[in-house]
Amino acid sequence: MDKQAFLDLIEADRSEHIALLQKFIQAPSPNPPGDTADAATVLSDYLAQQGVPVEVIAPQGPSKPNLVSDFLCGSGSTTSTRSNGASQQGARIVMNGHIDVFPVDTSQSDKWSHGGPWSGHNDGTHIYGRGGVDMKAGTLASTIAYSYLYRRRDRLGKQGSVALTLVSDEETGGKFGSRWLLEHDPDRWSGDVMINAEPGGLQSIRFGEKGTLRITFTVITKGVHGAYTHLSEGANRVASRLVQKLLQIETDITPDLDPSIVEHMRSPEVRKVVDEIMGPGAADIVLKPTVNIGTMHGGIKVNMIPDRCVVEADIRLPIGLTKDVVLKYIDDKVLDGFPQGQVSYQVQKAASNPPSHCPVDHDMVGVLAGAAEKVTGRKPLAIPSLGATDTKFWRYRGVPAYVFGVSPETMAAGVDERVSIDEFLAVVKTHAHAVWEYLDGK
Repeated sequence: MDKQAFLDLIEADRSEHIALLQKFIQAPSPNPPGDTADAATVLSDYLAQQGVPVEVIAPQGPSKPNLVSDFLCGSGSTTSTRSNGASQQGARIVMNGHIDVFPVDTSQSDKWSHGGPWSGHNDGTHIYGRGGVDMKAGTLASTIAYSYLYRRRDRLGKQGSVALTLVSDEETGGKFGSRWLLEHDPDRWSGDVMINAEPGGLQSIRFGEKGTLRITFTVITKGVHGAYTHLSEGANRVASRLVQKLLQIETDITPDLDPSIVEHMRSPEVRKVVDEIMGPGAADIVLKPTVNIGTMHGGIKVNMIPDRCVVEADIRLPIGLTKDVVLKYIDDKVLDGFPQGQVSYQVQKAASNPPSHCPVDHDMVGVLAGAAEKVTGRKPLAIPSLGATDTKFWRYRGVPAYVFGVSPETMAAGVDERVSIDEFLAVVKTHAHAVWEYLDGK
C-alpha cells in the first residue's frame, strides 16, 4: 500500500470521523473540576471497535483516566518491548493529546449560537462546542491516526514503535497526566520523538514555547480615612507604581538566544506566519518576555485608603530566558525604591515552568512539513508558541517534541468555540502520514 492509498482510506471514513468528533465534544470534560470519564469513554470505545488495545492509568481515580497504548512495528506485537525492559531498535514515536478542556462560563451558556457549549453542532463547515479547538479535535485526530497505523503496523517497517498517550490533566498543569506518565514509566513513554496536535495552525509546526513565571506580590501600607492622603499613599497607589516597574521587564531583559533561532525567526516568511496565526504583532514578542497583570485586589470601601493590595503577575519567558534572570531583575530593579517590607512576593511554583524548545531542523520537522504539504497543499514553517502545551515535559527530558494542529482562532472565545471540519481531517491525515513516513512504512 502506498501512502496515498493510506490517506484515501482515512478520507473514505470521513463521515464517521466527523460524527465521532461531535460525540467527543458532546461529552463534557471541563477542568476544573476535571471529570473526563465520559469523554474518555468515547475514545476508548472507538479504539476498542478498531481492535486497538488500551490501558487505563488513573492516578486520580476513575473520573480522571489517562488512556495509553503502544505497539511494535512489523512484528504484529501490541505492546512495545520497552515496557518490559527488553531492548528495541528503531525509532519510537509518541503521540499525545489531552481530554480535559477549559471550563465554561455558565452565565454565557445561553449566548452560544447552537444549543449551548456542549452541542457538537455541525453547520457543514465547523463543529461547535467547548474544547473542540483546545484540544478535542487534535486529541481525536491523534487517536484516529494511531488506530489506522496500528491496524497496518506490519507495514511500518521492521523496527520501531508507536505510543499513544491521552491524558486527563493538562489544563491544570499536567501533574497527573503527561508529567505523571513520564515520571513513573519514562522508558515506555518518553520515546525518541513526540508529536502533538494542540491548536497551532496548519501553517506552522511548533518547535518551542514560552515558559511561565507566575508571581503573587503583596503590598502593605498604613490604612486611613480616604481624606487623609497626607498620612498614607495607600497600597493601591503603591501597587500601581509596582506594576509600571514590572512592565519594564519587557524592554529591559534580553534572552540569551541561539543565533540560529534568531536568524530563523528574522525570516519575513516566518514572521508572517507567526502574525497570521497568533495575530498582528505576535512576531515582535515571540522571542521577548511579556508581563500580564492578571489580578489586583485592594481596598474594601471607596472612601478608605487601603492597607493591603495583592497583585498577580503572569510573566512569559521566551526561549533563552530563565526565571533566575527575571527574579534577580525584580530584586535589584523593581523592588528598589520601595521601603523595606512594603512589597513582598512569592513565586507560584506549581504554575511556573521554564521555556522549552527543540531543533528546528530535526527530521520530524521535515517529515511533518512534507506530510502537511501533501495533505493541504501548503508547507508549514517551524515557529515557537506563545502558550504552553504538554510538549514541554518531553523537551525537558531531551526528547524533541513538535505540534501540528488546527487553527487556534476561537479556542479562547467565551462563546462559539468551533473547529474547522476540513482542518480536523487534515490533521488526522498529516499525523498518520508523518508517522508512516518517519518509520519508513511500505
